[in-house]
Amino acid sequence: MNTNIIYISNSGNTKKLAEAIGEAINIEPIDITKEHILSDTDLLFVGTGIYGGKPNEKMINYIDNLPANKIKGAVIFGTSASGKDNSQLLVNCLRAKNIEVYSQHYFCKGKFWFISKKHPNDVDLDRVSRFAKYIVEKI
Repeated sequence: MNTNIIYISNSGNTKKLAEAIGEAINIEPIDITKEHILSDTDLLFVGTGIYGGKPNEKMINYIDNLPANKIKGAVIFGTSASGKDNSQLLVNCLRAKNIEVYSQHYFCKGKFWFISKKHPNDVDLDRVSRFAKYIVEKI
């Protein structure tokens, strides 16, 4: 199974999760703001921060511009100041590309100004690592 990890991280929170996932499943995460080639993928971990209740607009645009039939399935992960999963817009974009979006997502708190200053922490990183291993084994 060909698995990839893509992410965008304005403050470094989601990058930490992407790196923890990458280490857990032995895959180098791809920062979508840097030049890269995304190969055909069976399972794509998609990481984004939530800003103002919505996924990062650059990730939405990236998904909108993916060629059709390049990705089979996706799992969403990310951070937000509240730790809430507000990724429905991203789910809709992925589904519009005929990408199966698995129901399990991973979101945790991410530092924002003075809110959640200590997140993601070691517990969050351990949880996302275990989450990634579980997903890869399950699919």
